[in-house]
Amino acid sequence: MEKMTKRERKEQKKAEYQEVLKKQKMNDMLKKFGIWGGAAAILIASVWGLFVLSTTTPSATTGVEAPAISNNDITIGSSSAQVSLVEYSDFQCPACAAYHPIVNQLLAEFEGKLKLAYRFFPLSQTHKNAMISAQAGYAAFKQNKFEDMYNMLFDTQNDWANENNAKDKFIEYATQIELDIEKFKADMESDEAKKAIQDDLSEGTKAGVNSTPTFFLNNKKIVTPRTYEDFKKLIQDEIDKK
Repeated sequence: MEKMTKRERKEQKKAEYQEVLKKQKMNDMLKKFGIWGGAAAILIASVWGLFVLSTTTPSATTGVEAPAISNNDITIGSSSAQVSLVEYSDFQCPACAAYHPIVNQLLAEFEGKLKLAYRFFPLSQTHKNAMISAQAGYAAFKQNKFEDMYNMLFDTQNDWANENNAKDKFIEYATQIELDIEKFKADMESDEAKKAIQDDLSEGTKAGVNSTPTFFLNNKKIVTPRTYEDFKKLIQDEIDKK
């Protein structure tokens, strides 16, 4: 066997390094979409969701209405805001996680003028931790820390989406945002939490919600905007009407 020259060895190491980078890049992508274990179906669903986002045109209201925001709703933003945005959402939904920073940016840009009502719509048939994550969100709400948990759950979605005992993760998050842990655990498993989530599901279904995220602007269902600028324009148009 002929020995490789110094240059050949260098080229081989370069090729090996590039292959490692290639595999790492692929692994990072797979991890991002939460498809470890060969769950290709989730990747397909995510790709389809991104396709929809890229092809959907911004729209005014569709004519479908959601139940009006009430004192029972979990809200973020000023109670006197001119415009309300209702979001039916699933904490384990990749598309919801993709829209999370957009919604937060809208709340920041229209501070005082926009209020978000978050409504639970866990897709439990496809997302195994959808329900327990919704319960964690509700338990944080009971201690006036919903926004903290809402951000935590979406920001760390890839870390808990495929966990067999995601509850332990949520308890860690509750500790990080300084909740009363015993109360959090009790509220997370309470009948009150389960009923609140089921009520959102039932009302959303009656309003025609069948996927997440689904948005209602001033109680009117909208076609989900494909970009931040499209979303911003819809909200600005509502403000201009006032």
